[in-house]
Amino acid sequence: MKAAYSAPVLYRITATMISPLRTGGTDGDTETVLRDAAGRPFVQGASIAGAVREWLDGHAPSYTTRLMGGHSSSGRLVFSDGVFGPEAEQYIRPRLRIDPVTGTAADGAKFDLAHIGAGATLSFTITWLGDAQQQKDETAILEQVLAAMDAGVICLGGQKTNGFGRLQLQVRRRAFDLAIPEDRRAWLQAWQDESKPVGDIITLPKLQNPSCVRFELKGMADSLLVRASAVEQKEGKGSYTPNITEGGHPVLPGSSVKGAVKARARSIAALVGLDSRKFDEIFGRMAEGEDNGIAGQVSFADLQLRPLQEAPVITRIRINKFTGGVIQQGLFQEQPVCAPVTLKITAPDDPIACTLLLYALRDLGYGLYNLGGNGSIGRGLIRTECINMEAPDGRKASMQMQDGNAVLQDPDGLAAGWLRAWGGMQHEA
Repeated sequence: MKAAYSAPVLYRITATMISPLRTGGTDGDTETVLRDAAGRPFVQGASIAGAVREWLDGHAPSYTTRLMGGHSSSGRLVFSDGVFGPEAEQYIRPRLRIDPVTGTAADGAKFDLAHIGAGATLSFTITWLGDAQQQKDETAILEQVLAAMDAGVICLGGQKTNGFGRLQLQVRRRAFDLAIPEDRRAWLQAWQDESKPVGDIITLPKLQNPSCVRFELKGMADSLLVRASAVEQKEGKGSYTPNITEGGHPVLPGSSVKGAVKARARSIAALVGLDSRKFDEIFGRMAEGEDNGIAGQVSFADLQLRPLQEAPVITRIRINKFTGGVIQQGLFQEQPVCAPVTLKITAPDDPIACTLLLYALRDLGYGLYNLGGNGSIGRGLIRTECINMEAPDGRKASMQMQDGNAVLQDPDGLAAGWLRAWGGMQHEA
């Protein structure tokens, strides 16, 4: 009888979280993360496998069934759960669902979301089971998968379009020949103590055919509010809502950035008559009726803020809109952030999506809308210096904001191609 496998390959992966990671159960509780019996937060192996299968379906479909299995056959890959290290910290962020029709908060839309903060480590294994004839070809594809994970093309957990789930990998690889007694012993020992290093650290291959366009906006926020949900009471000074802080610095969540940019892009799309189905395909939408919604294709990273100096605490009062007088116990404080801004967005290599983003980011540079809270009193306006763009093939373009004007520098014709497609869409409409 032929052995099920004779030349397995073990990959031990230690991942550092570049962005937060949301790992939750199916009970709908957004204020907790998945934890094992020992209380450690973890990511289910099935979740890692699902992310890998999705990438294979899109980039190497002929290998999907061979590696992941199908209805009538098992695959050659085995995924362990991913367990976070002891340094992992759980954070809570306030969230608000927006009604796309009114642009205001939907009924019952305020909730808190728990996640594991950036900087934590996540350890898991992927085991390939096969024989020597299949090994070189199939493990090469698996290492392409790991390269995609390391490059941020594959993200783990939930909230991916809000910038969650990006990893930086260190991968150890050990190939075994079970016809050799020494390798058989090493194969068994590798599973007796999974904390011991196995194999050598490998250099992952260069990612082939990355499929996203990268946008980067650079500027300065003079008065940005990134308030958390919990209100603190200060004796004699009224209430105080602190900024969201993770890793020792204020952070504006990618979901907040996405909400502001998406709202502006929606206005532009409506102005030119873009089909709402195309807009939803690009930016996603919530579940409607019996469907599960659309995830969207544009991803927004968290805005990490490192203030140039300690911002002053500002004391304000709440006004009764009927009497014009001060609301009793209406004294409160807030602390706007002044910091350099680097806003990172990835989008599909699609001219309509990229043109929408270009116009929406240009309008942010013009000061036509804001990020964060209290935009009605001038908070969250971004003094934009430039908007840089790079396509998967290396072509680049830049929009410089000079004296209130947007100057496009496009030597490679990147933005020009988007705008031609955009003009053609308007002509068809």
